[in-house]
Amino acid sequence: MLPDTAELMLRLQKVKRVDMRIAVEVAGIANVAVRDGNGNLLPIVWTRQSVSNEYENATLLTRDALQKHLQTFIDAGVKENIDILQKVEDPALLVDWVVRTAEYWEKRYAAKRDEKYDISQTVYSAMFEALEIEKVRNAMHAYGFAAVEELVAQNIKQLQDPHSKNKYLQQLLKYVTDEPGTAHAELESFFWLHRGYAAFVRMLFRMDAIPNMREQLCMLAGKLLQRKEVCNKAGAYSSLRQRSDVVDELNAQVRVFLNFLDALSPTHIQAMLAELNKPEWIFYVVDHTALPVTLAHLRTPPVRVLAEPGSHAPSMSAALLEHKRRRQDEE
Repeated sequence: MLPDTAELMLRLQKVKRVDMRIAVEVAGIANVAVRDGNGNLLPIVWTRQSVSNEYENATLLTRDALQKHLQTFIDAGVKENIDILQKVEDPALLVDWVVRTAEYWEKRYAAKRDEKYDISQTVYSAMFEALEIEKVRNAMHAYGFAAVEELVAQNIKQLQDPHSKNKYLQQLLKYVTDEPGTAHAELESFFWLHRGYAAFVRMLFRMDAIPNMREQLCMLAGKLLQRKEVCNKAGAYSSLRQRSDVVDELNAQVRVFLNFLDALSPTHIQAMLAELNKPEWIFYVVDHTALPVTLAHLRTPPVRVLAEPGSHAPSMSAALLEHKRRRQDEE
């Protein structure tokens, strides 16, 4: 395992969880369906994104193929241990092993597929456009957010310097190129960082420096998305009364947000600027779908039976031996 890989994975997972929470909140506020009947997030909320669409479209291992391999694995395990299983009095042992094996495969498969998921374009557009509302943008500039946007741009520009001192940049470049500090590394870094106004939008929604800021932004973006879904959706019928209601809700939320900005003090802006001066600021603008730090960089732990089921891939032989030892202790 490369140095600091575990820390990077944790930080990137935190960013991803924040983004997923934002997407769900914005879509939920807009009265958009968030999950299907099985509880999975819908593509309109949380969808697969990638810089390399050609590779993503050419994925060879489908879910059905993986299911077939799992069934083969379970059948082989049962066949290998059939003599011992016939002597075991407790049939729940086999059931537990099958369930735990399936759960382990599901968790690993879900974690691997989740690496390229991000906020959908529908939700992200609402986030972007909410901050572009004229009254909102003018007020944010008046209250000092222009300095925050400028500092974000300066920080991103400094990352292009081969002599940048940001420790996380040096760690991340290990996975981008074999030659950190070169022009090739600078070109590669373009793909795993949000830039321009997009970086500013991501930073505002991800940062916690101002209490309740994220919630207010999600409410504003959600009401804007609701208006777009009701008023602008092609082929959808909407009465004049309904269109008027959702526009009024958006206007009311704009006033609430402006009142929220009016209650801020210069110390809140200073808190944001202070966050952007820390080396961790890079995770406010990172594109976790394009950054090639994956589960493949982490060493899979050895298979063993633990007190906490499901932590590692279970071994049937080990489980049978453990069951036999417990029965002997009881006798």
